[in-house]
Amino acid sequence: MRNLFACLLATGLTLAATASHATTFYQSAPSNNSAFQTLVNQAQAGDIIILRAGSHYVTTPIRLPQGKNSITIRGEAGAVVRKATNSYNAAAFEITGDYNTIDLIELDGGNLPEAGIIIYGQHNTVSNSSVHNCGNSAGVGAGILLDGGHTACALNTVIGCKVYYNYMVGVSQSRHTNGTVRDNQIYENGAEGLTVDINSHNGYVYNNWIHLNNTGNRGVGGIGTDATNGTRFDSNTIDYTHYKSGLTFQNNIGGCDGVIVSNNHLNNNDGYGILERFTQYRDTNMGFTNNELVGNKQGTQTIIYSGARAATVVATSVAPAARAVASAADGTALALYPNPTAGAVQLDLGFSSIEASISIRDNLGRLVRQQTLRGSGPQNLAAATGLATGTYLVTITTPEAVATQKLVVTQ
Repeated sequence: MRNLFACLLATGLTLAATASHATTFYQSAPSNNSAFQTLVNQAQAGDIIILRAGSHYVTTPIRLPQGKNSITIRGEAGAVVRKATNSYNAAAFEITGDYNTIDLIELDGGNLPEAGIIIYGQHNTVSNSSVHNCGNSAGVGAGILLDGGHTACALNTVIGCKVYYNYMVGVSQSRHTNGTVRDNQIYENGAEGLTVDINSHNGYVYNNWIHLNNTGNRGVGGIGTDATNGTRFDSNTIDYTHYKSGLTFQNNIGGCDGVIVSNNHLNNNDGYGILERFTQYRDTNMGFTNNELVGNKQGTQTIIYSGARAATVVATSVAPAARAVASAADGTALALYPNPTAGAVQLDLGFSSIEASISIRDNLGRLVRQQTLRGSGPQNLAAATGLATGTYLVTITTPEAVATQKLVVTQ
């Protein structure tokens, strides 16, 4: 027993000694690509690289390859990593290893081609950093790209960052699973502020301010998503998106399943608050709860169909305040009219028989009226009769979708 205890004690001392031997490296400024990469190559798991205040120029990516794990690169106040003119399009950082951290870095892309940071690995974190001015028309790029096109990209986190003025997307995800994007300010990017695309499943998008994006009309919305399952969008503010909707389910690659959209503020966007495009793919098992959708130029929440169906919906959506759109059994739109109203309101259930549940809430979110309609064609929405003057949110739930539209009642 004494020998076993001594063995365990010795093992503990060895582990403690190993942990205590983590090295902190310092990179003075100005520095070039070669000096920076040399420190990265020397670093072992647990080591920290501190970038001193000043400019650190990179012409080829600073690479943390597979097997280069648990390294932290941190900037002092005033430290700026600057992409410099290079002979080929490249990101500033490429991270294929795992459990690495980029912290307190300002990355100025210099409006040069490609992304600022590309992450291919797992369990990596970008925190408290600013990433801006990455990409141009010759080599489009995101501020931060999480890409599982060639590796198992998963479980990475972007937290507490400012991502802005990038030529394309602020934070872009492609085949990135179980990732977290939270507590960021993502604004004034040329395309979407955030994308969750192409099998980027089970992500968590929480408490981000996604503001004034799509400045160059290169994206599909403030947030764009396509072929993703199980993602949760919660407590984000997505506002003042140029040209497009706040949150767009693009569905070019595939439909989305099991996505939860809750407690978000989707306001003052040029398109809809939430847009679902039903092309050859449709969304299934979606949840939309407790979202604020105010001041969006085309309306609150809608489904637009491809082909002839799309033409029908677009044609009847010219006056957005006059219409709420949900899905009828035959794929046509459900119309709520007139709006504003001083009296009766009708809901057109389309050509095929359908059941629609309607709830009406006041501008404080309190449930005022409920009604269930069954059948086809125009139906009298008795629940709206006799409402006091004011603004209400009418939620229409059908077997295929949920739509919420502002209803204005006048005298």
